[in-house]
Amino acid sequence: MIVDTATHRCRIDVQNGRHLVYVKFVENAPWNRPELFTPPRYRGVGSILIRAAVALSDDLEFRGRIGLHSLPQATRFYAKTCGMTDLGTDLDYEGLHYFEMTPEQAQAFVNKGGSYEVKNQ
Repeated sequence: MIVDTATHRCRIDVQNGRHLVYVKFVENAPWNRPELFTPPRYRGVGSILIRAAVALSDDLEFRGRIGLHSLPQATRFYAKTCGMTDLGTDLDYEGLHYFEMTPEQAQAFVNKGGSYEVKNQ
């Protein structure tokens, strides 16, 4: 995962302009992806990476706020598993969907508990 903590700001109205951790790049190893390997070697890696971004945001006193642009195959993960807000297609960023996580969404994600623990298959 590669993050930017300096140049991006929130777009959601209630927190517009506030600092966030922008996830520039995140990737899960192919052997951990259920659509490629049955069973995957480890489950929950993507959630752990998002949890790490939330933790960094907390450490920087950004209150868990994160943002990212999603590849089409990952939009469901960010919306459903992570509970992030889909702000729609960003025409300035290759037409990818832009997601943000509010402090409340970050807390709800963290409160899921085991959802971010690596599980060996």
